[in-house]
Amino acid sequence: MGIKSKKNKATWRKNKLSVRVCGHCFMCNKELLSNEGGWIINAEHKFFCETHSENVDSCFDKYLSKDKKNIYL
Repeated sequence: MGIKSKKNKATWRKNKLSVRVCGHCFMCNKELLSNEGGWIINAEHKFFCETHSENVDSCFDKYLSKDKKNIYL
């Protein structure tokens, strides 16, 4: 008879609700959350919200159209 030892097995548990604020939209200042998606980061590291519906311009589209108007003036 010997001494019985229990081995502690490490188990990883993922948190069920881990929602983080990733940034704010540059145009409309909406919070962009990690669990929602639907947002764009451009090369200048500006955040924009993206809508996936037809006939509706997203904030990124508005930013691009505004930027194009300023280039040609």
